Amino acid sequence: MPARSFKFAIVVAIGVLLLAAVLAYGGVRWFDPFWRQVLIVQTDIAPADAIVVLGGESQGRPAEGARLYKKGLAPRVFVVGTGDNERNRRVLVREGVPEDRIICETASESTLENAMFVHPLLENAGVQRAILVTSSYHTRRALAVFQQRVPGIRFDMASSRIGWWDTPKGRRQEDAWAAIEFIKIPAYWILYGIHPWIEKSPPVGTLAPAT
Repeated sequence: MPARSFKFAIVVAIGVLLLAAVLAYGGVRWFDPFWRQVLIVQTDIAPADAIVVLGGESQGRPAEGARLYKKGLAPRVFVVGTGDNERNRRVLVREGVPEDRIICETASESTLENAMFVHPLLENAGVQRAILVTSSYHTRRALAVFQQRVPGIRFDMASSRIGWWDTPKGRRQEDAWAAIEFIKIPAYWILYGIHPWIEKSPPVGTLAPAT
């Protein structure tokens, strides 16, 4: 077995044990505040050139993207990721984002590919600053990936949630997704060299005009 695959297998095994422990003690009170402290990243949100809605959840993420757009924080919205791309686009339109303000990237299948595949689209649009939108538990890994794989663009982070996660069953689901992040974060570090530490973004120049 190649060294990288062996390391990945070890990380997954440890992560699965952690996930099993969390699920076995679904009502544990320590894990929920713990992961929220460790995983959730919310930066200051300033006017930007674009909003980037990440795939993987098609309720809270596009709704938050639409809210930011309607506040006038950016002139266009990029929807990235295959699978729920069309659903996210429809939610944005339903929530008041004009169709001609939405740009779709439909091939990426992971957070790493989200960053890699949307990078040229952002560059072609002259984007210098963008607001990432993703679910609460995903914010640290998502921002780390974009900061380390999309140079030259400053990224702010907006966290999204769905109302059902405030119910007892929904809270357990959100906790389970958070537990999975404790598998994915070290896996990304080992396989791709993407560490989970958030870097302070450098200042950017004049924002690109809307086109």
